[in-house]
Amino acid sequence: MKNWPHRPGTCRAVIWAHGPQVVVCHPCRRYAYMPALEVPFDPCPFVCARCRARGEIRDADDAPPAYSHETRRTGREFVAPKLRWKPTR
Repeated sequence: MKNWPHRPGTCRAVIWAHGPQVVVCHPCRRYAYMPALEVPFDPCPFVCARCRARGEIRDADDAPPAYSHETRRTGREFVAPKLRWKPTR
């Protein structure tokens, strides 16, 4: 694995190996493209900003057709744990 450009097991490595991915929220019936972050992808690290349910990572081609597509420009629809974490000191 000398030429592997990303840490194995991260969201960035999944996007590099499998192509674009989406994070799906089933209770809210919406999805957004998964950002390429250096966080582990299993279990899904993204939590819905509206209902606080854990999202599901799927291939971009398998996005549910009845769900609404959210863009990251309108706000943070799915927040990664590193972005939610606040230091105590």
